Amino acid sequence: MKYGLIGNIDYGSWKDGSSIFKDNKGYYVISVKNKGNGEEYKKYLKNWTPSGETKLLYLNKSKNKWSFKNPKSKKTKKH
Repeated sequence: MKYGLIGNIDYGSWKDGSSIFKDNKGYYVISVKNKGNGEEYKKYLKNWTPSGETKLLYLNKSKNKWSFKNPKSKKTKKH
């Protein structure tokens, strides 16, 4: 699988078990064309929104791992 199309936040799972990502056009899954060379493409999901109970997965690029904690959000202690 080519990882060039994948986003930084996983919004849940689609019916076939694929991860759902988001870009400026909307939510999408990565699909593979069955004909030809098996090229990947974005399949946009019309009328899909994440439910309130969905736990988002964030990609931490420095560690190259997925986690439920957003690596960009930094909490500071208040004294």
